[in-house]
Amino acid sequence: MNLFATLYLAASAVYVLLDLQLLRGLKILARQRNRAVSPLSPPSITVLIAARDEEANLPRVLSALRAQDYPRKQIQVVVADDRSVDGTAAVLRDHAARFPGWIEYVSVREGTPGLSPKKNALLRGLERARGEWIAITDADSEMEPGWLSAMSREFGEDTGMVLGFTAYAEDRGGRTSLSPSEGARALEFASHGVTGAALVGLGFPVSANANNLACRRRAFDEARAFERHGAVVSGDDDFMLQEIHATGKWGVRFCADPAARMRTAAPASWREFWEQRKRWGSKCIHYRPRQVVFLLAVFAFYLSIPLLLIGGLVDPRLGWLGLTGLALKTGADLLVMRAGLRRFGLEPLLRFFPLTALLHIPLILGAVLFGTLGGFTWKGQKLGTKVKQAAGGRR
Repeated sequence: MNLFATLYLAASAVYVLLDLQLLRGLKILARQRNRAVSPLSPPSITVLIAARDEEANLPRVLSALRAQDYPRKQIQVVVADDRSVDGTAAVLRDHAARFPGWIEYVSVREGTPGLSPKKNALLRGLERARGEWIAITDADSEMEPGWLSAMSREFGEDTGMVLGFTAYAEDRGGRTSLSPSEGARALEFASHGVTGAALVGLGFPVSANANNLACRRRAFDEARAFERHGAVVSGDDDFMLQEIHATGKWGVRFCADPAARMRTAAPASWREFWEQRKRWGSKCIHYRPRQVVFLLAVFAFYLSIPLLLIGGLVDPRLGWLGLTGLALKTGADLLVMRAGLRRFGLEPLLRFFPLTALLHIPLILGAVLFGTLGGFTWKGQKLGTKVKQAAGGRR
């Protein structure tokens, strides 16, 4: 028992050290922002959106893109209509007629064997892309007029990808009208962005957000970003990030400029939130080996805490070990979240930390297990971890 306790406490200490490294990563980002590059001539950018049944959201995001302060002649917008059955196509036809040469769209009606629906839509959209850089966002996103300008200031000569921060549109900096459940979901979502940003600062990128990133077209092509994991339903953003970084040729930067921060619609309920988290959890086992080992170690530590707490019903010493690990994890996570939320203008969300801390371990464990083994629901589709057939139309 003494040896086990020593090993477990050592593992808990390693987790605390990991959180301290995340704090260091956030500080590195602050210094990197001060050294952000400024291209002499703004590169051409294609904004790429994969849209499925987004009739209600597209007018708003397209209006926000027209309001960008980036040189208009350097922007091309391409929307891939991914098998929509609502009025998405009509919205796109209308905008293409009113803004010729600025927006183009492609209608995707059939899948490609061995390729997930969204990756298929993105690749179809890329066939129309003319930009040196590809900025990817979602139809339900809200961006500031300076989004493309801020992201472009990170386009160094050896930069292959730039990530931005995303928060829920409903929190608006942690407004007081958020309910406890809304606040807990908003903080949990923000924690993914904070962690992902810190890991980029440390030079070990793991995750991105698909509605706020830009990649150099050449880097994407050279990395063959979707080739290894094209059949995995989720993870187009993370696989793109990891494959570009793995080339060893291209760097990854994180744009912490407030103008680059994106807002996205929050899940309307815990059920939608749960399905989203299962979708995220389903891709982790397909990451590159280094990232998988890293996440497995974190997963094992998280799993040990509830197992020890349950074991405490038989042997109180096990319960005390579990409580100790939980306390160390919670304290270290609080330090990271406080620094990260301050960095991204969401510090008021910290008041929801106690509830989020209680939910965090069961949410992560459950999302990975159920997402990997049982699949998830997305936009009315019941999906598994990988595509099982080349499905045309709705699956």
